Formats: sequence, C-alpha cells, structure tokens
Amino acid sequence: MNDATNYAPGGDAQAISRIAGDCYGGFAKMFELHSWPERGNKMMPAVQAHVVNTYGSVRAFEDAHSRGDLMLPMEAINADPPNVWLTSFYGFRPEEWGLLGFSDETRRQGFINGSKPGVLVVIYGAGKAAKDDLYKVIGVQQCSHQIGHTEQFMYPPAWQEKESDPERAGKWNYAVKATRAWRITPESRMTVQDFAPEATRSGAWQHIGSRGVPLSKAEAANILKLDLQEVDVYGENPIIGSTAGGAQEILAPSKAGPVSQNSFVTRESEGPKHLYILQLKGDTDAFLGRPANGHIIVKAGFSKSPQTRCADHNKAIPKCAFQWEVLHSGPKYGFDPYPSSDHAKHGERAMQKILCQKPKGCSLGGEFFLADPALVKDAWERGNHSAKVFKK
Repeated sequence: MNDATNYAPGGDAQAISRIAGDCYGGFAKMFELHSWPERGNKMMPAVQAHVVNTYGSVRAFEDAHSRGDLMLPMEAINADPPNVWLTSFYGFRPEEWGLLGFSDETRRQGFINGSKPGVLVVIYGAGKAAKDDLYKVIGVQQCSHQIGHTEQFMYPPAWQEKESDPERAGKWNYAVKATRAWRITPESRMTVQDFAPEATRSGAWQHIGSRGVPLSKAEAANILKLDLQEVDVYGENPIIGSTAGGAQEILAPSKAGPVSQNSFVTRESEGPKHLYILQLKGDTDAFLGRPANGHIIVKAGFSKSPQTRCADHNKAIPKCAFQWEVLHSGPKYGFDPYPSSDHAKHGERAMQKILCQKPKGCSLGGEFFLADPALVKDAWERGNHSAKVFKK
C-alpha cells in the first residue's frame, strides 16, 4: 500500500484506529457507515486499503475528520470525561435562538471553563415549554466558545418578542454561540430523569436550567439511543435537506467532501454568497385566512444560488396556486456575490430587522414575513448596504 504520508512506522494504523474510536465508536460502525463489506476479524487487514481508496490517503482521511476548532460530536460523546452538558429551555428553536444563554457572566464563564469548543448540550423542555415537551429531552445543540450578547446570535423577530415579554426581557443575555443543532424525534424522546439519572437525582432543576451540568459517560452515551434530525441554526449556513436517523449515523463524520456533514444532510458550503428575497405568489388573503391589506409574503436570506434555494422551497409545497419566486437577488441585478458567509449574514440580519417593523411588516414565524412592498424594497437596499460595509 503506497500512502504518501510522513507517519512513523505504524503511525498510519494508529491514526485510523484513533479516528475509528473517537468519531465512530469503533471499527464496526465505521465500516457499516462507509458500506465497507468486511466484519469481525476481517476488518483490520482491509481497513487501510479502504481508507486510501475512499479518501485518497490516510492524511486525507485525517483531514476529513479534523475537528478544526471544534470537537466533533462523536468525539465529544466518547471523550473522557464527555464534553456533553445538560440544560433546559422553554422550547427548542435553534433556527431562531442560535445560542446558549446565561443570566450573568459568572454562569457563562463556568460553562466555558468546564467544557471544550464543540461541546454538545442536551436540551429538555421546562417552564413554558409545550405540554408534550415538559421534562423530555427535545434537542441537542453544539456550541463553540464564541461569546457575545444574545441579540447578536438571535433572529430579530424572536429577540423583539423576548424583550417585549416582561418575564423574559433582559434575561439570558450572556450568550455562547451555537454552531449545529439536532431535533430529537418525538417517538424516541426520553424523560430527562431516564436520560440523565445522575445529573437529575438531586432535583436541582433551577440549577440545571440556569448553569447547566456536565453528564457522565453513561448519560452522554444515551444520546446514541435517540433518533435525530439536523436543523438550521440561526446565523449558520442553511441546511439544504435532512432526514431523521439514528444518532450514531447522524452524528458520525461523512466521507470527504467540502459541504457534506453526514449521509443524511448537506449544508451549503462556505464561500461567496448572494442576498435574496423570495415572494410567495398567489392569493395572499386566502393563504393567510385574513386580509393582507396589500402586503406580501416574503422570505429573506442568502445563498450561493438564490434560484436553487427558491426551487428547493417550491419542492416543499404541493403543486398548487402558490409558488415562490425570486423577487430580489444579487444575480437578478448583476451584483457580484459578497465575499463570505459572514458578509451575507450581516446583510440578512439587516433585512430581517426591517421586515418585522410594525405596522408595515411582521414575522410569520421562522424566516417568513408579511410586509408592505415598499418596506420589502427598503429591506433589500439596507441589507445590501450592511453586507457591503461589513468588516470582519
């Protein structure tokens, strides 16, 4: 086997073995997820050939499984101690709350000091969560160690909603940025007591909710009993498509590739991006079930290909009298794409802030808005200005 690397004798085998354990929980699952046919004692003699044939080299295999600045999900679960924590939310909406929030700097710093970048945080429902979510594990999110104010990592209409609620205004504003998130399927949810019996034995629910607590190795491994579906995180590149699957498959690293996260989901790659605003064409009054008063339904976002994103949204609705169309986009006006996702995210946020300004605009939930056409045009212009002037 000619694999051009700079490993010491036996170093390639050690690298493969380390990745198999850290990222897949062992050779058997790594072979299964790659559809390599050998099992049992036939795996070891065949593994390096499979690695080289699939990835090009052992070095490329390592690069494909490099966690960069963040610990990989399976690595976090298998770490000793696990890089996995438990806390509670009123619900699980990472597409609006792209963060883990604390009430003060001391609590946030305690989490930072007790975890590593890429930490997995298991969420259970508490407080004002839906009745079916109360004291059940409902989601998992991965967090960086990037800190900031909560508004910085939050969907503007959700931020306005939080701050207009006297019971929530000013709370949880010490944020740690989330990077990925997975919703737990209703069928596989566990009560938090069954999921984390050691962490919840004291019944210190307020402490768990306000500070979070690390999980034991056995409790962290309970994630692998769940079925997960990866979902969007506000401020991160959008998920193009995902389906539910067993956690060990969903969280495992994928084969080499610039945009793939695993075999069930594709995340749009980094790089130059265009802003866009889509409009839902059709009888808006009928769609809303109330008079729209001349306002239109729009979605504001960013993508490498706005037209492709529009087509993706149309695939998600039946063939009917309603259809998404590109109202504004960079390619439509001959604009060059913005140089990075960060530039585009800045422009997207500026558009969303304007589109929820009452009385001419309001959020319809998620990334969708009902707004006066003049306000939509203003949002488009200000979003592009914000993206142009953004500096990292």
